[in-house]
Amino acid sequence: MLDVDGTPGDRDRLSLLYVIYNARLVRHLRARLGTRWESAEDVAQATWVLVAERLAKCGVTDDEAFGWIAELARAATLAHMRGTRRETTTDFTSLAAGLLLPTVPSAEDEALANTVVLAMLDQEPTPLEVAA
Repeated sequence: MLDVDGTPGDRDRLSLLYVIYNARLVRHLRARLGTRWESAEDVAQATWVLVAERLAKCGVTDDEAFGWIAELARAATLAHMRGTRRETTTDFTSLAAGLLLPTVPSAEDEALANTVVLAMLDQEPTPLEVAA
């Protein structure tokens, strides 16, 4: 699609830049995000939204556009990190451990213990047990 002046339109240029640079952008973001590398796709998507919004004002050629895209990715990364900073992970295992009920012997163990006690009551005491 050509604009009035005969140059490729923003939509075509955005598509071209996406095809050329998206894989490189995701790799770049994975390296920058470190332990949060799984967020690279989300940040890349936010970056392409910024690229689409600012493409008309972009003054670089397609061959040199990655530096400009990387700067927009930096802004998208900061916005993403600000949004996820408030997300905290709470470990409830120690709290849950305090709420656990004490262990109860199984029905089989209880029946066995009762049988042993009843068997002991039916026996005649030994001379040592009488002396005690």
